[in-house]
Amino acid sequence: MGSDKKKGRTPNAGKIQGKNPGGRPPLSDEARRDNLLRLLCTDDELAKLQDAAKYVSTPVSTWVRSVALEKARMIALEKARMDAEKAKHDG
Repeated sequence: MGSDKKKGRTPNAGKIQGKNPGGRPPLSDEARRDNLLRLLCTDDELAKLQDAAKYVSTPVSTWVRSVALEKARMIALEKARMDAEKAKHDG
């Protein structure tokens, strides 16, 4: 605490009692990402992922997540189409 006074600061300076004066608000339970997915890749694969993410000015994890989720959505749509087609022929 002594070092704070030497620098002209007081403990908890800038904090409003019971409130967060800055930063983003907490995320909802649905928006919070609590799961960690590890991905093993070669140096060459990592370089390709980094280059792609850099090209669109986004972190690698964000880029990989968005590309993987888009592919998952495409697969889900194709599966639904195939299931509907099968049901049409079976019924």
